Amino acid sequence: MQQILVIAKQTFKEAVRNKIMFVFIILGLITICCSVFMPVVGDGIEKIKIVESMCFRSITFFGTLAAILLSASSIPTDIANRVLCTVTTKPVQRTNIIFGKIIGFTYIIGVLLVIMGGAGYALIKFTALKQSVQGNNKLLAREKFDPYTSQVTGESAKKIGDVSWIEGGGKGTSVWKFKGLHSKNRKDDLDIEADFLIESKKRFTGKIPVNIKVVNPYTVKVLTESIEVSRNKPGLLKLGGEFLEGSEELTIVVSPENPGDFIGISSDSLKVFFGNKSFEYNFLKGLTIISSQFLLMVIIAVLGSTFLSLPVNILFCLFIFFCGSITDFMRDLSTVINVFETHEHVYGISTVLKETNAFMVFLDYVIRKPILLLSYILPDLKNFSVGKYFIDGINIPYKTVFMSFGYAALYTFFCLPISFVVFKRREMA
Repeated sequence: MQQILVIAKQTFKEAVRNKIMFVFIILGLITICCSVFMPVVGDGIEKIKIVESMCFRSITFFGTLAAILLSASSIPTDIANRVLCTVTTKPVQRTNIIFGKIIGFTYIIGVLLVIMGGAGYALIKFTALKQSVQGNNKLLAREKFDPYTSQVTGESAKKIGDVSWIEGGGKGTSVWKFKGLHSKNRKDDLDIEADFLIESKKRFTGKIPVNIKVVNPYTVKVLTESIEVSRNKPGLLKLGGEFLEGSEELTIVVSPENPGDFIGISSDSLKVFFGNKSFEYNFLKGLTIISSQFLLMVIIAVLGSTFLSLPVNILFCLFIFFCGSITDFMRDLSTVINVFETHEHVYGISTVLKETNAFMVFLDYVIRKPILLLSYILPDLKNFSVGKYFIDGINIPYKTVFMSFGYAALYTFFCLPISFVVFKRREMA
């Protein structure tokens, strides 16, 4: 254990002396600070969302690049400088060298998160304080509730890819049921957010009216409202918490109002928010998840450095970082292709319901299958994405934090033994 700590301490000192670390920290801080000056269309809440998004994107991007370049270059540089040649002549196990390197870079991860995370938090709080003076809302960490059942019914119901389409005018409905709705303060607002894909026989319609019927199964109380859903902005229905009246269940029925209007529904198209948690604690959980991504990339970079040269290892790690960031998009490629197909017809989705494009189906099969296989082999960095929680003002569940650490631990379980075996057989001369 003492050998590991000595190597970790030396690795930390070498990384601190490396100018790359400070270059990325400075670039990250500049990007974070520049988010304040970005133009905003909308109210002050949109300003806060932009600052939050830029802060977490900057921390993730520049922090990951710093972790990759520092950890990918450590072992190859030590071999080139014949440092490891001297170390391996002493009674030092090579597995201890690997462990020491990883622990040393874990210290570096902590420094990166403290500096950039502290600057991001201070800027977010400053922006929120400035907007609150102007009468806008405070920082949110709302509890999000997912439906335990959802069902699409009606004569117009049709599923294309991962999206279910229904037509208005009483031809189709979507029923969502929620349970477990609870909050310490019943005066909290109950927010229902409808984020649907839309199509209409009116070609240039940018938004359509949607009927939302909210039912309290406990009191049989019913509330029916009509909201507008556009292509770029979800519809929002705000209710008082007293609507629940002691119940923790809610049934929501959604349908387009007019014939010829279509809405496309996926599993996360309807969201319910109720209650608010501490933003500071939520911010800390976000940084914890990001640290898991940093640690995962360090493990992969150390693995690559045991058998690859410095330039090849850096390219290898950057390739994994890039592919890991787009696997979610690639997995949803079939949905994107189907949505694109609807815009290729003069009458939109109503035509696609009756006929399909053979070339688009073939293209979906040829492209999606290989990418899908690759996405399950490479790490999916979507599991470490936290910006969406802060943009939507959602409290990060503990399950998400534990799953991010578990996901990183799973890759560590496979990468570390390979690193040990390869490094033990590598010649240092």
